[in-house]
Amino acid sequence: MSLKRPRQRRSWKVSACGFAIAVAMGAAPATAAPPKRPNIIVIVADDLGYGDLSSYGAPYSTPNIDRLASDGVRFTQGYATAALCSPSRAALMTGRYQQRFGHEYQLYDNARDGVDAAQPTLARTLRAAGYRTALYGKWHLGMLPERQPQQMGFDEFFGILGGQAPYAAPTRPDVVSSPPPALMPRTYAVTPTSKYQENGRPVDMPDYATTAFTDRALSFIDRNKDGPFFLMLTYTAPHTPLQATQAQLAKLAEIPDPEMRLYRAVIDELDIGVGQIRERLARHGLTNDTMIVFVSDNGCPDYVRTVCSNGPLNAWKRYLTEGGVRVPYMMAWPGKIRGGQTYGNAVSTLDIFPTAVAAAGAKGDPERPTDGRNLLPFLQGLDKGRPHERLYWRSLPSYAIRDGDWKLLVNANPKGETVTMLFNLAGDPSEQKDLAARNPEIVARLNQAWKAWSDGLAAPRWPTAKAFDVEINGVPVRTTN
Repeated sequence: MSLKRPRQRRSWKVSACGFAIAVAMGAAPATAAPPKRPNIIVIVADDLGYGDLSSYGAPYSTPNIDRLASDGVRFTQGYATAALCSPSRAALMTGRYQQRFGHEYQLYDNARDGVDAAQPTLARTLRAAGYRTALYGKWHLGMLPERQPQQMGFDEFFGILGGQAPYAAPTRPDVVSSPPPALMPRTYAVTPTSKYQENGRPVDMPDYATTAFTDRALSFIDRNKDGPFFLMLTYTAPHTPLQATQAQLAKLAEIPDPEMRLYRAVIDELDIGVGQIRERLARHGLTNDTMIVFVSDNGCPDYVRTVCSNGPLNAWKRYLTEGGVRVPYMMAWPGKIRGGQTYGNAVSTLDIFPTAVAAAGAKGDPERPTDGRNLLPFLQGLDKGRPHERLYWRSLPSYAIRDGDWKLLVNANPKGETVTMLFNLAGDPSEQKDLAARNPEIVARLNQAWKAWSDGLAAPRWPTAKAFDVEINGVPVRTTN
C-alpha cells in the first residue's frame, strides 16, 4: 500500500506539471469563431404599387410577403430615387444617386448606353468579400457587354436585359394576356431586350417567367447553402403585359372582375415565390443567417389604374408625387432585427447597399461613397435619429426634395412654365393641400437646398425620350420618362 500511494501522487504531479507547462508555453482555451456572415437576398418587384400588398392596406391577400414584415420591419415611408424603372435600379444597385453618373432618365436605347460600368455595385462589393452572387430577373441597366450583369459583379444571371417581356408565350391556349396580343403585338414581340438569356447565352422563353426566376433562386440557395451568398431576385411582376395561366386564375375565382383577377394572379405568383424562398432557407437552417429585403422599384402606373393601387398616396409611376416614389419596402433578419416593427422615418432604396455591406462586414469604395445609410443601428434601437434629413429627386424639368415633413415638388406645365407645390406630409401624405403660396420662405429654402445638391451632379448622359401631359391635383404638368 505504501508503494502505491507515492505512485499516485507522482501521477497527479506529472499531470499538474504538464498543465503548468502548457499554460507557460502559451496554450489557452480555443478562441470563438468569427461571427458567420449572413446571406443577403434582395427581392425587387416591378411597378408594384404602395397599396398593392395586404400589409399596406390592399383588400387582397399577400401572406408570404406580409410575413417578411411581421418577422422584421415594414417601412411606411420608404422611397425609390426615381419614379421609373431603370434610374431607380441604377441607384439601388450602386447605393448612389443615379444622377451622379448621368443615369437620370429611363433607358430605352439599351444597346448603346446604360449604367456607368465604373460604378461600384453591391454585387461587386460582396463578391470581393467572398460572396457567391446571382441575379435572376430583369436587368434594365444596359446591353453592352461591359454593362451586363456578369461584368457588374454577378456570377450567375438568368432573365432579360431590357425593361419588359412577356411572362409566357401569348399563343398558349391556357394563357390569358392583357393587353390582347392581337391589339398590341409589339408588346409581345421578341426583341434583343426582351429575349431571355442565361449567363450570356440566349435561351427559350420559360413556361412562366415568375416561376422560372423563383426556381433558379431555389437552385442557387441549394447549391450555396454553405454560403455566404448574395441573391438578387428582380421579378418582372407585376409589370405589363399582364399574363397568367388558367390554373393561376382559378385560384382567385372569388374575384369577379377579370382584369383585377388577372392582375392579382400576377402578384399571387410573386407572393408564392417569396414564400418558397423562405421555406427553402428554413429547410437548410438558414433563416436566422439570412437578411432579406423586399422593395418595389417605383409606384404602379396610371395605365393599369383600374386594377393597381398606390393608395392612399397621390398619382402614379413617372410622377415625383408620393404615389410615384414611395414604395412598399420591408426587411427581415431574425435575431438581428426585431420582428413586428413598423418604422416611420423616411428611408431610401439607397440604404440597401450600405446596410448589406455593413451586415457582411465588407468594405465600400472610398472613391465613390454611398449616398445611403446603414439602417441596422436605427432598426436595432441604437440610433434614435432619422436616417435622412433630406431626400432628393431629379428628372428635369421635374424635381423634388423632402426635408423633414416638408416636400417641395416642382414641374413644368405644357407651356414650359414652372409649377411649384409644397406639401407637409405629416398631415397630408396624399399631397392634396398645396401650401406653397402660404410659405414662400420654406419654398425658397428648399429650392436652395435642392440646387446645392443638384449642382454637384453630372449632366444626363442621354436625353429624355418621352414626355406626358398629365395633371396633379387638377393642375396641368408635363412629366418625363
